[in-house]
This record gives sequence, structure tokens and C-alpha cells, in this order.
Amino acid sequence: MRIEVRTFGGLAERVGLRTLVVELPDGADVAHLRRTLGAQHPELAPLLARAAVVVDLEVADDARVLDAGQEVALLPPVAGGSDDGAGTTRTVTGLVHGPIDVDATLARIGAPDVGAVVSFLGTVRDHGDDGTPGVVLLEYTAYEAMAERELARIADELRTAHPEIRGLALLHALGALEVGAHTILVAASSAHRAAAFTACRDALEAVKERVPVFKREFTADGAHRWVGLHEDG
Repeated sequence: MRIEVRTFGGLAERVGLRTLVVELPDGADVAHLRRTLGAQHPELAPLLARAAVVVDLEVADDARVLDAGQEVALLPPVAGGSDDGAGTTRTVTGLVHGPIDVDATLARIGAPDVGAVVSFLGTVRDHGDDGTPGVVLLEYTAYEAMAERELARIADELRTAHPEIRGLALLHALGALEVGAHTILVAASSAHRAAAFTACRDALEAVKERVPVFKREFTADGAHRWVGLHEDG
């Protein structure tokens, strides 16, 4: 059977293709796919153990059997809106192409019954996670369909886990962002601060761990690298 595998972020750059075509026997599983990709594209082989294989927008384990016609993607480690109006929690989730409107978003999750709004606002800084100086730009890309769905799913889970929250915002920016630009906004509102703090922290950790957003770092000397994509990582 013929499987088309979409690639993203640093994996797409490494292999030089955004779609890989693989021929597999009927009944092949994800582990077989990984081995085949490594054999066909040796430049990817050192990275495949840490890459996620996604089948029909769901992360798949190696035992997942594949069928022709499924949407398959190979994702590097993650860098890591719509208003659904679900229940009594005002919820804003999504990917933002362009600046995040922080004030307007926080206003949307506020209300007369809200006594606390706790937010985390990520910002592009002038050095890398490892202290590399001279960062001038971050570029964020995503597996957008999966990212949008995962953000909404996280919001659903948080509403169940923290029924006391009154509002929730999960927004991630995409595109080229210069130093000082906002990258991510995670916020929770509630009647009292303790609930908002806890929900905001849990939301941020879930977004960073689960949402397939990938970060490329550019420095003043013109060099760039995909954050988190290191063979020794």
C-alpha cells in the first residue's frame, strides 16, 4: 500500500520534502513505517526515535496498524481562535497569524463574577533557551489542523478538571516574530485567585507538551536552527 507522510518543521527542512511517499505491505504498523523511512531517508534516521507519528490527527503508537488513505504526518518534538461558548466557561482557543490581541482576549474571559485573571504571556527574547546570544527572530509553524483540535481538547479537559474557572484562553502565534513579540497567551479567570493560578499552570504545561507547534530560531549572523531538534537531544 502507498502511504503519504507529511513532514513539518526541522524534519521537512532536513529531508528537503514536505511529503514522503512510502510503499508498505498490507498490515504494516507505525514501527514498520519508521524503519522504512529511516532506510529511505538516512538523514532522518537519527531523529525518528523522538519524532511523533500522527495518524488522522491522533498521535499513534508503534503498534498502530496503517491503512491506505489515512492522513499520516511525522512531527518533530513540539516547541511548545475560536470561541466555543461551552457551558458557563468563556473559552477562546486557536492559532493566531499575526499579533495576539492580549487586552481583547483577556476582556473576553472576564465577567462580573470574575475576581481573578491569571495569565502567562510568552515573549521572544534576544537569546536562545541554551543562552545562545544574538537571537533576532523566532519563526513558528504548526501542524495546524491537529494543533487547533488539540487546543480545543485541552480546553475541554481543563473545564472538567477545574469546574470553578469562568474563562480560559489558549492562543499561540504563528509566523515570524521579532524580539519583544508575543508568542503564546494562556489565561484563566475565576472568582478567586487560587483556582485561576492552578488552571493557568496546568493549561500552559499541556499546551507546551501536546500542541504541535515548531520553533525556528534566527540569530544576527544569519544562522538558524530548529529548537528541540538535536540528534543528541
